[in-house]
Amino acid sequence: MPNVNTKDVINSSLITAFTIAAALIWKDVITELIELLIPNNGQLFSQLIAAILATIFVIGAIYIILKTEDEAESVVKKIRGRQKTTDSQKASSDHQDSSSHS
Repeated sequence: MPNVNTKDVINSSLITAFTIAAALIWKDVITELIELLIPNNGQLFSQLIAAILATIFVIGAIYIILKTEDEAESVVKKIRGRQKTTDSQKASSDHQDSSSHS
């Protein structure tokens, strides 16, 4: 069974809940804005345009989040690699110092 981090699951669930709430609010705002900009167009048409705009926005946001996450993981790996190198150099230096004092 994979290692499940409860904190990550809770954080992910909260973020999802807030995202859904925000999406519902924005859906109404976008629909009303379209009705204001293009009067007398039918409610279905407004909802269709709102759905298309929301989909484009969500796809863009997901792309940015995933791209940022990949870049962050890359930076963390580089930092960890440097720390391992620094730690091994320090251990080697400490070993040499203790050998020279004997």
